[in-house]
Amino acid sequence: MKPKSNYSRPMAAIYIIVSFLATLIVLELICFLTFYPLLENRFLRIFASLIWLYAGAFAYYKLTHRYTKWWKRLNNK
Repeated sequence: MKPKSNYSRPMAAIYIIVSFLATLIVLELICFLTFYPLLENRFLRIFASLIWLYAGAFAYYKLTHRYTKWWKRLNNK
């Protein structure tokens, strides 16, 4: 007998969305406080910001898949 989960599919989706938005806010704060003052060129600023956000989103995706059950809950029908 499997233990029953205490949240539903909509709650899992809300958890994923809210935590992803919080992660993006923290990533941008770190980027603007560290990378932006060091880079003079506008293109380098934009490129560094895009790479930083992509890497952070990828890390978020991998970590939530590994350490939470939110994605499993969304995939179960």
